[in-house]
Amino acid sequence: MASMFSSISDKFKAFWQQSSIMQRSLVLGLAVLTIAVFVGLTVWMNQPDYRVLYANLSPEDASRVVTGLQADKTPYKLENNGQTILVPADKVYDLRLKVAGDGSITGQGVGFEIFDNIKVGETAFVQKINYQRALQGELTRTLSEFPGVESARVHLVVPQHSLFIEEQQPPSASVVLKLAEGRSLNEKDVQAVVNLLVMAVEGLDKSHISVSDSNGKVLYYPPEEGSVAGMSNTQLEHKATVQRDLERRIEDMLAPIIGPGKVIARVNADLDFSQKTIRKELFDPDKTVLRSESRSEESTKGQSTLDSGVPDANFRGDNMSGGLSEQESTRETRTNNFEINKEEQNIIASVGDVTRLSVAVIVDGTYVKNEETGEMMFTPRSDEELARINQLVANAVGFDRARGDTIEVSSISFGGPDLAFEPQLSDMIMDYATRLGKPILNSVLVLLFLLLVVRPIVLAMIRPRVQGELIEGLEGLPAGEDRLALIEADEELDALDAMKKIDDVKAHTMQLCEQNMEQAVSILRGWIRESEGASVGRAA
Repeated sequence: MASMFSSISDKFKAFWQQSSIMQRSLVLGLAVLTIAVFVGLTVWMNQPDYRVLYANLSPEDASRVVTGLQADKTPYKLENNGQTILVPADKVYDLRLKVAGDGSITGQGVGFEIFDNIKVGETAFVQKINYQRALQGELTRTLSEFPGVESARVHLVVPQHSLFIEEQQPPSASVVLKLAEGRSLNEKDVQAVVNLLVMAVEGLDKSHISVSDSNGKVLYYPPEEGSVAGMSNTQLEHKATVQRDLERRIEDMLAPIIGPGKVIARVNADLDFSQKTIRKELFDPDKTVLRSESRSEESTKGQSTLDSGVPDANFRGDNMSGGLSEQESTRETRTNNFEINKEEQNIIASVGDVTRLSVAVIVDGTYVKNEETGEMMFTPRSDEELARINQLVANAVGFDRARGDTIEVSSISFGGPDLAFEPQLSDMIMDYATRLGKPILNSVLVLLFLLLVVRPIVLAMIRPRVQGELIEGLEGLPAGEDRLALIEADEELDALDAMKKIDDVKAHTMQLCEQNMEQAVSILRGWIRESEGASVGRAA
């Protein structure tokens, strides 16, 4: 082992002495680079793999979690301005369970956990203030979970209950939202915030809620009582949707006929958003039905004998002197009840009906090349084509003349025809250079690195070893005269035999060289040195 180390040391010293300054610098630089890469890989492989423990934490929650990790002496990292905490991958799940058990993460503000530790002797006023703080904190935490909301602040005003209804004041709420960068809330998201507040705070009405963002932009404001401000945002969105649908329907229908990008359609739709309930009761006297009938008949008949005397003024007998008298009467009563045909209607008119449409359509004309000037001349569409387009548009949008709908179709130049663009040779060369320049440049840099850095280092390390092996190979080889004797012995042969013998000698020589390559190289080097010595002697 000691001899091997000594041999390696001697070879290195010999290589170092025979090397130039450039070769020594390259070897030292390569050695330092190799050591630095090895040390860096070792340090990188020994570092623990960090994973996310919690992300998007508030400063309060992040502080509590970090304090717990420091108490347990657990390594951690902070990213994203302290909102993301990373821990070793093998401890992520254990630490999550531990943090959840400790209750370190509670969110922004103070929630109902404020009542976990009630102090003895707290007054009703303090408890009321704590309840309001807790309610504001819980609403803040809930709003912070909305997509696009980074943080939130909720302010509630909850008046005291009064025994008199006329003196009772309604509660109110004000919300300030800090939106994430590049995010915004649409009308539905704002309405969700308003509905959350209304359902979470007792007695709160939409008319006492204000929502704005941290930039001062009002997202929701209560409508004024008794004001006529026109249509609401939802109604405006519905109107815009109806108009866009009709416009897209016209453009999609005419684009295959006129050409893509050569049709512009604009629609103005008047919608009726009034809510109507119509109640009607209709009676038809011609259509009657007997519902009930009542009939009563009464008949009386009798005789009587009256004595003579002073006649009665109402006497109806035969004679005034008395005698036999008869009386007979008949009475009939009939009642018929008829049911008259009655029709009741309760009509609820639909909201958002179209009351009037105004449609404007612009189509591009045709272009004909002028033979004299070579320019493209615009030619408007004919009246027949415009009338046909008008009819198509009317059928597409549901044109109704009784509503007062109007349609206007015009043919106007859109600036000229779309000419085919032929790329120039310079543009094509620049395009290929842009796409292929970077890979070619990388390949050239790699090739230069191999030729100018790697190749000289490899040659500098190999050359001294080859020289030493050639010098050692000269020992024990046969002399050159023995090899030449093979040719001198055959000088007397004829030309054909000589040529054959020379071929045999060449084959034999090649065989010997293949079997003793190192020794053959040493012989050649010796011949070269002898020839150089002879030339030097003659020169002297």
